[in-house]
Amino acid sequence: MQRKFSVTDLPDAVDYFNQRGYVVFRDVFASSVAEDFWSDVEMNIRDNANLQFSVYGKIMRQSELSDADKAALPRVIDIQGHVPLAAHLMLCGPITSFLKRLYGKRATCLQTLTYKFSSEQGAHSDRHLVSPPYVGEYDRSTLAAAWFAFEPSGTANGALIVYPGSHKLSKKRLDTDFGNDYGAYVKYLELLCADAGCRAESYEAQTGEVLIWHGDFVHAGGPVLQSPRPTRKSLVCHYAVVPEDRPSQTSDWLRIRCLQGSYYIPAASIIS
Repeated sequence: MQRKFSVTDLPDAVDYFNQRGYVVFRDVFASSVAEDFWSDVEMNIRDNANLQFSVYGKIMRQSELSDADKAALPRVIDIQGHVPLAAHLMLCGPITSFLKRLYGKRATCLQTLTYKFSSEQGAHSDRHLVSPPYVGEYDRSTLAAAWFAFEPSGTANGALIVYPGSHKLSKKRLDTDFGNDYGAYVKYLELLCADAGCRAESYEAQTGEVLIWHGDFVHAGGPVLQSPRPTRKSLVCHYAVVPEDRPSQTSDWLRIRCLQGSYYIPAASIIS
C-alpha cells in the first residue's frame, strides 16, 4: 500500500519521491472544488465547439469525433484554456512548493490532459513523449507530472498503475528504438520493470489526492473491470523547469505567469 503524505510534510515527501519515483499527497483540494471543476469540464464538453481531444495521438475537435469516440470520451487537451479553475489546481501551493523544493526553481506547467474515464494506456515513461512545440527545448531531468483525483478510483474503474523505482532504470525510447511501435514498447517496459524488481502496483485514490511522478517513471492506466464502464475523473499536468524569461516559442500560444509558477494557454482562448 502506498504511503500518503500531508501537504506540509515536504522533506519526507521529497525523500520518498527520490527513492520510489512518485509521491501521493492527501487533501490537496476539497470535494467541492472537484465538483466545481468537473461541472465546468462537462459544460465545455457539451457546449464548447473549440474544445480539443486526443484520439490515439491525433488532435480532434468535437465535431470530428465519431459516435464511438464520443461515447468513450477521449482525453481533453489543455482544459486550462477553457476552465479558469484549472490554473488554480495545477499551480496550487502544495504542487509548486514540492516541485520547487525538488528542483530549486519555479515550475512551469507544459500541458494538461483531462480524463473522464481511465485511459487504459499501456506502460510508458513521459520523458521523451512530452514535447509541446510552444515550450521548445527544456531540461527533461526536471520533467514531472501530477495526477489529480476528482473521484475515488480502484481496480473496478481503472486505477492508475505505478512501477515503484522505475525512474532509476535506463530505458529505450519509443521513437528511436521501437519506431513508434507502442505495443512492443509497452512489452519491453513491463519486462524491464519485472526484471529489475519494479513490480506494478494499483494506486487506490481518494477525491482530493494528487500523485506526482518523476518524468522517467513508468506508469499506466489500469483496465476497467466493471460494466457499464464507470467514470474515473482525473486531470494530468506535466511540469518542468523552463527559463522564466523565455516566452512561448510559437505565436499561437502564450505563457502566463500565475501564483508561484507559469503555464501555457492557446492565444485563441483569450481572444475568443
